[in-house]
Amino acid sequence: MSYIPSPNGFTISEVLITLGIIGVVAGMTMPAVIKNHQRKVAEVRLQKSYTIISQAFLRAQAKYGEIKDWPDWDNAEEILRRYIAPELNNPKIYTKTDTTDKNLLCFEGKEFNSVDSNGGETRSQYKWLTNVYISTPFYPDNTTSMRLMDGSCIGLNNKDGNEIFLFIDTNGGTKGPNTAGYDLFFFFIIGNDIKPVGYNWASSDLINASKKHACNPKSNTGGMVCAAKVMFDGWKIKYW
Repeated sequence: MSYIPSPNGFTISEVLITLGIIGVVAGMTMPAVIKNHQRKVAEVRLQKSYTIISQAFLRAQAKYGEIKDWPDWDNAEEILRRYIAPELNNPKIYTKTDTTDKNLLCFEGKEFNSVDSNGGETRSQYKWLTNVYISTPFYPDNTTSMRLMDGSCIGLNNKDGNEIFLFIDTNGGTKGPNTAGYDLFFFFIIGNDIKPVGYNWASSDLINASKKHACNPKSNTGGMVCAAKVMFDGWKIKYW
């Protein structure tokens, strides 16, 4: 039985088999390549946003004295407007009255629909690693936010005057996945420092599924301490 050789010396069937093998290998490896790229982008964005906001606080401290002594910590919006925004490149401020239900950071009017733990529908902008929507520690009536020129979003919440949260959404409130540990990260302002939530945890607890808020999809409301995990691992994301 004769066959028609291809110009490079291979038969058509051999070429097709080779292409098929290449397609299978590509199909197996591409998801890993894409996921690795997404991790790298998330790592860079988080470190960049953290650096930008940390430097803004340091510059403001040089002007107004120690961060912990600023007299306006009962008003998150005033802190952003008076102390932090002037140190950045024309950020957009979102006041507390700009938030609706649980649409909380740099809210632009987009509706976010999700199912709550009781099976009812609620509007929620963010979710934990467990896919449960996030309400606390945002507290809509207390959270103020600002969008930076690169599209990232910084939120500030002084829910009781003692525990001051700072939130970083690395790609902005209207872009997904809007998930803790992926593009949403949690910090405390303690004294004159910005520290990741979980900074005082044992390293093994940061990914312990049995510990609430751990950086683990099986943890109850998992994802709150993921910034601490990333920083502990040298600004590397190793949990997804």
